[in-house]
Amino acid sequence: MNLNQTLKELFRQQIQSWELAQTNYQALLSVRTKVFGFSGYDVKVQFNPARIKSSSAVVNSEAIAQRACFLCKENRPEEQVGTGFGNFELLLNPYPIFPEHFTIVHKQHLPQEIRPYFKDMLMLAKELSDYVVFYNGPKCGASAPDHVHFQAGTKTFLPLIDDYKNLKPSWGELLKEGENFQAFTLNNYHRTLVCIESADEHTIEKVFGEFYAGWQEHPDEEPMMNIVCSYENGRWYVYIFPRAHFRPRQYYTADTEKQLLVSPAAVEMGGIIITPVEAHFNKIGRDDIIDLFGQSAKRIGLPEDTEPVITVGIMSQSAIDFQLHGDFIASNGKIYTGNRRAVYQREKISFDGQESGVLTFRPLSDDAFFELQDVVIGINFHWERKENQRFKGELKLIVENEKLTAINCVGLEDYLTSVISSEMSATASEELLKAHAVISRSWLLHPMQRFAPEQDDEKILRNEARTQSGEVVKWYERDAHTHFDVCADDHCQRYQGITRASTGTVKKAIATTRGEVLIYGGRICDARFSKSCGGISEAFENVWAPVHYPYLSKIIDHPAAPDGFDTDLTIEANAEKWIRGFPLAYCNTDDKKTLSQALNNYDRETTHFYRWQIAYSQKELSALIKQRSGIDFGAIIDLIPVERGESGRLIKLRIAGSKQTQTVGKELEIRKWLSDSHLYSAAFVIDRVDIQDNIPQKFILTGAGWGHGVGLCQIGAAVMGEKGYKYDEILSHYYNKSEIRKIYR
Repeated sequence: MNLNQTLKELFRQQIQSWELAQTNYQALLSVRTKVFGFSGYDVKVQFNPARIKSSSAVVNSEAIAQRACFLCKENRPEEQVGTGFGNFELLLNPYPIFPEHFTIVHKQHLPQEIRPYFKDMLMLAKELSDYVVFYNGPKCGASAPDHVHFQAGTKTFLPLIDDYKNLKPSWGELLKEGENFQAFTLNNYHRTLVCIESADEHTIEKVFGEFYAGWQEHPDEEPMMNIVCSYENGRWYVYIFPRAHFRPRQYYTADTEKQLLVSPAAVEMGGIIITPVEAHFNKIGRDDIIDLFGQSAKRIGLPEDTEPVITVGIMSQSAIDFQLHGDFIASNGKIYTGNRRAVYQREKISFDGQESGVLTFRPLSDDAFFELQDVVIGINFHWERKENQRFKGELKLIVENEKLTAINCVGLEDYLTSVISSEMSATASEELLKAHAVISRSWLLHPMQRFAPEQDDEKILRNEARTQSGEVVKWYERDAHTHFDVCADDHCQRYQGITRASTGTVKKAIATTRGEVLIYGGRICDARFSKSCGGISEAFENVWAPVHYPYLSKIIDHPAAPDGFDTDLTIEANAEKWIRGFPLAYCNTDDKKTLSQALNNYDRETTHFYRWQIAYSQKELSALIKQRSGIDFGAIIDLIPVERGESGRLIKLRIAGSKQTQTVGKELEIRKWLSDSHLYSAAFVIDRVDIQDNIPQKFILTGAGWGHGVGLCQIGAAVMGEKGYKYDEILSHYYNKSEIRKIYR
């Protein structure tokens, strides 16, 4: 009889002879289950009241010392019998999750750890091919951290095994490989998963040891991890979930509305979330699952302790003039300094009598920098202009779209020093600067992390245009850049190198928050921001792709409810009253000292932020829309709001003309069609004036806010900083349910 058969016989005997086991396995047949579908896989949530002892177990050293070990033979129930396997004994688990659930206990009372017993786990998985063998570390799931043990359960029950088979072809990313092994991770899985595959036990032990050492933060402590091991067709599959936290904040909160008694371990990370409290089972939702996984998972994307190097596209012209201040070594092996010029010629870069496809200049000293001539800033905005700009780091020239593009390769923290000084005044308050450092770092790293958006939501990273009869809907995203990470203008984040004056306060804010990002659901947040939300922030999906990010949803920009206003601004009457009014909000300020913090010199050329007004004659508006849209509407008869977002910003606007009628969206496209550059925001109402033969001779737009309004409101955050709020409080206000985490030192 093999071990699979031995266990099945043990199960049969224990169910017959042990009343507790019989009762609990019978109850398992009626356990309630909810299934949540994600892209390519499901997660199950079960209400299993019998697991209350395990889920609520106190596992600190004091509690462990005060109780008898329930895994030691002398303390087990008399009815519980087992079967031996080397140094271990296999026992029926009387509080099951699986249809057949076993605890595999070391015969000696030794502390829970994996390294000395990893080979035993492999052998158990090989012999128990009908089951998965799993391990919960002493600080991430084990209710008996003082006694070495594994568990085993019915293989077909845990979603993880099929998830991996099904998702690996499209989402699998190779981490390591050698002659006898491969190690993959799964993107888009909401948990951090590493799977080591090998047919050789010595190889898989060695590779596991390498991952173990890489995750170990303290030499005397085991890195937090849950492990599931299976053996199929002569090959081991070791599924490892590196862990960041044992239990989520919802476990510990005293707020009963937010509390969830969920204690994630190998089973939960494998796709079955157990809650022993019925009320918690009833209220848990999809966003909670993402959040629970995210809090539990340890990142393995961007390298820990490593500051990334960022590539920034600065300018694109047929010829680029630049000056090297200090010695720079070029990719042609020569050292250059002083004034230089590169020219686009026959799909090549012509420089110093030579032609090349790519040309780089690397500084030979820390104080060297380069200067680019006539860089256009504020592209297509009302304050567009040219200026000379200076940069630290490497200069890279490439051929792109029959022009030369200048790229700056620079360390992330140096990049941020410029961004913070360029996006706002370097004289801003320290808390505002720290808040902006965190969100600028987050926004930049969001698309670089291993965990991309869900498969169904990939369009979020693309410009999207949808044209159909009577409707043009378009939004703009950052992936227009294929040869560098970000551009240097407002399309991404303003970056002007060392041109813009910085201060000791800026440098301190960057240093204080070094490596800190906003996290939601285990992933770095796409932390958007704008100048002024107008009193209520907008939801991400109303400006860009129709994807909901809980941390980029509606917030009222003040702790007090606006008096006399209904804040459901998706309703036209409410939006009109809101936009024509001046409700209390952080960003409702004309204090010059505060505004000078959030606005750079050229931004202050705009004098109205919170509420504004612009008027067009019939002739002006008709010509403007024709020029900006490329559509001849004839005489503009009406501008009709079709759909508004949470902040009152228009998602869709119908333009009625004497020749034709079209609906335009989303927010930025509306702003482009109604201005020579960009209208301040899409939160506006329309007055038709001097109507002759049903055609208005004048249109007056009254609006609220400056920019798209999603995420942090820079002027509102400046006011919060002046009122004494700390940067984490500012971020918590604007990014709901997010948390700050340091990802490199």
